[in-house]
Amino acid sequence: MLRIPVESNASRTASAWAEVDLGAVADNVRALLARLPEGCRLTAVVKSDAYGHGMVPVARAALQAGAEELVVANVREGARLRAAGIRAPILIAAPILTEDAPAVVQHGLVAAVGSYETARALARSTRRYLPIQIEVDTGMTRHGVTADSLPQFVRSIEDLGRLAIAGVFTHFAGLEAAAAPELRGQLRRFLAAVEGVRSLRGVRRHACNTLGAIVLPEGALDAVRVGGGLLGFDPLRGAGAVRLRPTMSLKAKVVGLRSAEVGDRIGYGGAFVCQRPTRIALLPIGYGDGLSRGLWRGAEVLVRGRRAPIVGAISMNQTTVDVTDIPGVVFEEEVVLLGAVAGDVLRPEDLAPADVSPYEVTTALGPSIQRVYIQPGRQAPERWAQQRRP
Repeated sequence: MLRIPVESNASRTASAWAEVDLGAVADNVRALLARLPEGCRLTAVVKSDAYGHGMVPVARAALQAGAEELVVANVREGARLRAAGIRAPILIAAPILTEDAPAVVQHGLVAAVGSYETARALARSTRRYLPIQIEVDTGMTRHGVTADSLPQFVRSIEDLGRLAIAGVFTHFAGLEAAAAPELRGQLRRFLAAVEGVRSLRGVRRHACNTLGAIVLPEGALDAVRVGGGLLGFDPLRGAGAVRLRPTMSLKAKVVGLRSAEVGDRIGYGGAFVCQRPTRIALLPIGYGDGLSRGLWRGAEVLVRGRRAPIVGAISMNQTTVDVTDIPGVVFEEEVVLLGAVAGDVLRPEDLAPADVSPYEVTTALGPSIQRVYIQPGRQAPERWAQQRRP
């Protein structure tokens, strides 16, 4: 009986994988830093496994390029960064459960506080002054204290003792350049609220995300929080002054080739009917790996540098591509689903309609897709798999 050792390097034999260019991460950090005023810090948002790119490698690349702090979504992510040896300040920019307060203290994290219950739990979990940041809700109607209630909230934190207010911030709601007036309105409400509290004078303030950092220079304040921009997601789609490099290429090998006749139906439900003799290439990746049917239906991929459409319904682990117009496609040939070939680029932004975030495209990619990292200054990827934890 054939035995395969469990220590075999799966990434060397993966039939579908994602390459992450850490040099592009560094370039994006430097490009954004160049727009910031002196003294303004860049904070790298690496939540949700750096939007599917790999939290630990992206965090390290961003810090080495000049980012000074990190942002995560929960205690578990912060603890993972600490376990990887990262010592930079880490903000949890999302609500936490009161039961997580001891872990915040244990791992040296900074919690975003938007409720008295959270503040009280943190104060009870520490024996010395613990840094926290306050989120002010200026229009998201989500997490954070309202601008009107900020003075009383600050007094309640001061009354608790043991909590040191290290920062105050808000979240912008706008998604595109046309939302700049809305962003400015939020910024005015935020600044007015903070300036109205004497004890917050001199406390670090931050409001801008990637979009704000590009279109709202007056909103840079003391720091900006950049997530998608690290990874090459461009909210202006090339129309702005900053050129961001995409960092992820998604690839798969052809694992099957079929010829179909006029009238043949492809895939579940037979939604695609061949209107001509058709050559079909089969890729070993599907919605179980993160290719959402809603986003990837009818999308194009790059085969030999030419575009070819996905046809038929995407299966759980398989996708069919019409390569009729691309002669000579062979078994195990490499196909690019995201990334660049010969000057043509397929971006997550191309898949997402106006009401869907392109972040969903990469964040959805599951652990079955091996991550392969290209170190700065290198052309060839290092084929090792990022260990992703549930």
